[in-house]
Amino acid sequence: MKILKFVLIGVILFFIIFPLFMMTKYSISDRESIVTGGEYPEPFFPFKPTLEMFGVLWSRSDFMKAGLTSLWVGLFAVAFSLLLGAPTAYALARFRIPGVAILLFFLLSVRLFPDISAVIPVAELLLSRPFSLLPPVVLVGLAHTLLALPYTVYIAKGVFESIPRDLEEQAFVLGAAKSRTFFKILTPLALPGLGAAAIYTFFLSWNEFIFAYFLTFQGTETTLPVYLLRILSWSPQKNFISAISLLICVPVIIFTFLVQRYMREGLTAGAVK
Repeated sequence: MKILKFVLIGVILFFIIFPLFMMTKYSISDRESIVTGGEYPEPFFPFKPTLEMFGVLWSRSDFMKAGLTSLWVGLFAVAFSLLLGAPTAYALARFRIPGVAILLFFLLSVRLFPDISAVIPVAELLLSRPFSLLPPVVLVGLAHTLLALPYTVYIAKGVFESIPRDLEEQAFVLGAAKSRTFFKILTPLALPGLGAAAIYTFFLSWNEFIFAYFLTFQGTETTLPVYLLRILSWSPQKNFISAISLLICVPVIIFTFLVQRYMREGLTAGAVK
């Protein structure tokens, strides 16, 4: 049984690591390693590894602009989701609302429908006044908030339910207002769950394509998935595409590590209090 377990772990790691290896390999490949002309098979590792494609990408203003647009859209989506989702989750967790289970079910059932079925009405709403007066990054951030908000509320509700009510009662006895209690006491204790919701929201926003395409296809500001579609239209070489894909992964990894630090701080604060 132990051998079978190690074999299964090895197979899973292979399917996780191998695509990353191929993406890294092609991103640093020289032309001779990928354009063989049928004279010889592609090498397992490039003949002459080079960072030329990364230099080309860094020099392209359109790529840098798309990266900044995706970053701003993701941050807007995280901010909107937490600002709307955390108070909503707190209300659902603390107040006796008739039919709260049914309400939560219908809130989550929104995500059961495919995105393509909702993109037309959402795009029509956001591209009409007064929303059309907002910058495109804010519009896409609002659209991604609609996608992430049900999960944010669901995750945060469970977090607030796990926090003892005694903390709020003691704060009220000492004269703290509800708003101060929520932001100064409950929010630091809820950081682990809110951090998990923030990571999920940023992942969803960073990878989302359909809403970003419908809201930005006519303008010059596009997210990285839409930018990648435009690049694919002229059939670039594999090393160029792989370099873009590898760079797209970097901000997600950095954001995850940054949020994990705050998650650990929230856990420590909760243990101390």
